Amino acid sequence: MTENRAAINIRKIESGLLTAGDSMDEDLISAIEERLDEAKAARAAGDDQEAIAITNKILERMEKTETSA
Repeated sequence: MTENRAAINIRKIESGLLTAGDSMDEDLISAIEERLDEAKAARAAGDDQEAIAITNKILERMEKTETSA
């Protein structure tokens, strides 16, 4: 279950970055991509809980950005 949640979150983030277009600041996009790489590395290392924690924080930040735009 947790492995699937990590994968789902990663896909949501990647999709969100593709559709963000000009609505997100480049610095924010870079920060998200950096954290996303960390989540992917955690997942690859078998630490799905860490990957989920990282991706949940990214998704929260992306949601805040969408609602404030």
